[in-house]
Amino acid sequence: MKIKYMRENQKIKIIYIIPTLDIGGAERLVIDVIKNLDQEKFTVKIICMKKSGAWDVELKDHGIPLILLGQKRGISFISLIKLIKILKQEHPDIVHTHLFGADFYGSVAARLIGIKYLVSTEHNLNYSENAVKKIIKIFISKLFNNIITVSEAVKKYMIKSYYVKEKKILVIYNGVDINKFFQPLNKKDGVRENKNIIIGSIGRLTKQKGFEYLIEAINKLSVSQDIECLIVGEGELKTLFQEKVKKIGLENKIKFLGLQKDIKFFLNKIDIFILPSLWEGFGIVLLEAGLAGVPVIASKIDGITEIIEDNKDGLLVKPADSNELAQKIEYLIKQKELKNKLAINLQTKIKNNFSIQKTVVQYEQYYINLNK
Repeated sequence: MKIKYMRENQKIKIIYIIPTLDIGGAERLVIDVIKNLDQEKFTVKIICMKKSGAWDVELKDHGIPLILLGQKRGISFISLIKLIKILKQEHPDIVHTHLFGADFYGSVAARLIGIKYLVSTEHNLNYSENAVKKIIKIFISKLFNNIITVSEAVKKYMIKSYYVKEKKILVIYNGVDINKFFQPLNKKDGVRENKNIIIGSIGRLTKQKGFEYLIEAINKLSVSQDIECLIVGEGELKTLFQEKVKKIGLENKIKFLGLQKDIKFFLNKIDIFILPSLWEGFGIVLLEAGLAGVPVIASKIDGITEIIEDNKDGLLVKPADSNELAQKIEYLIKQKELKNKLAINLQTKIKNNFSIQKTVVQYEQYYINLNK
């Protein structure tokens, strides 16, 4: 694609479409990109198909308009008509969709009224989707000018699962706000007076995130220190996980904290961060934990291995293997020098490679190239 430049004094108008603003990696990326775009080059609005959520306050604080469609469950022709009407009124240069619901309605609406540039960001590997959703995804993928993926793993998945041509895909890694999450390691040491080990994890309480194996691993630990495991997140399997914890008698060791908006505060409380996912598009929480100076143990799966190099800036374990996970937790607890090395190396890697500023620059250049 040849580099082209904007006409003088003309801003590129972008409308972002997303199902909700609930707490999640995709939602966090959308907010961070919008907040950091150059306001002299871009004007933006965001449409939520269903409802807003935890991040709408940040949008208001930055003066970014938010439009709510109020879509109900299932296919809604009313929502499609509303979206078409809004896009006609706004007449954006680019429509940028995120997540399946927004991809579906956004792509159909934009193409029906002839919007020239339509792009989607694909955030995950959709291994749990049904056949109908996959067929729809194959169809609507053809409607986009480009599909941006958050990792090479997601790019390969799009090519294999939805038959998207490689030349249509652009990889732009997720980034995080360095200043928001960075915690100097020398200040983190010795903050807590108690000597128990606190293990933490963050994610939706779903099959994908593999929390059942973390629960089993905690049950298998034999280290002498007191262990506490704190899990942040909500999801359809929360009750099942809580019952599992109760059944094996770990209510005092494993606690479910629900959603936590102040993730930095949570990360500064823990000694080891675990991401036991069965599959992952990227794993933005690893960036946040790494910046906070927390050593990481994560599943050795595509997406995560684009962030973590085993024994250099984290420890990797086979997914769905609670025995190996327990062994690595015990090993890391006993190896203070290794913990420090992994934490320093990961924090340095993230600062150098995964800042939100670097991500936004790539999005800006893409928008400019696409639109002019």
